[in-house]
Amino acid sequence: MELAKNLNASVNKSFGKTDLLVDLAQSISGVILIGFLWMHMLFVATIVVSPELFDALSEGLDKYYLAQFGIPATILVIIIHIFLAGRRAPLRLRDLRITYRMASLMKHYDTWVWVGQVITALGVGIMASMHLWTILTHWPLRAATSAARVASNGPADITWGSFTFPYYVVFYVIFLIFGEYHGGFGLYRILVKWGWWERHTMGWVLKGITVIIVVLGLTALYTFTKIAANPALGGAIH
Repeated sequence: MELAKNLNASVNKSFGKTDLLVDLAQSISGVILIGFLWMHMLFVATIVVSPELFDALSEGLDKYYLAQFGIPATILVIIIHIFLAGRRAPLRLRDLRITYRMASLMKHYDTWVWVGQVITALGVGIMASMHLWTILTHWPLRAATSAARVASNGPADITWGSFTFPYYVVFYVIFLIFGEYHGGFGLYRILVKWGWWERHTMGWVLKGITVIIVVLGLTALYTFTKIAANPALGGAIH
């Protein structure tokens, strides 16, 4: 009974037009971040074509001040999105327990998608902050320095005999999966909420895009490690 009362209170807590505008702003900020995420992954994936192309695009971002403007703007949108989306997220332990119990009782696909979004949002928020700090403290971005960083053990410099822990590879694999899950299913939920596409067709299209982006990301990570291991490819910087 208490569980039903808590859920009913949450559902009925509405402020009319204000809620509509806030939901719209949350959707817009989400779409902007998803667009940035996919464009960012396409940029990183240029390393698969050649280190020269990666460097040329990176130099272009600096030359035309796109990075200097884009990074602060992206951080601002992230903060806005966190504030807007977090207002209804179950952040307290008690709320998390209620959410889990309700999802288990309902056994509804979209409800579990939302639960996954809440979990990945926490991971993406923490890992994005760490990634931004790493990028800004290793500016400018170049293929050789990025490859050396990806292939390094990073702060987790753990060695047992011949075994070393590939901190950055593991970090970026988890970050990639969390980010694509959160972004892909986030766009799915936005389009479902506003009824812009047929649900099942849209779900398959977005899953396909997500798989492509993940494959590109993993291929880029592998390419960075190969460049770092081969001085002839420009991986001599350590």
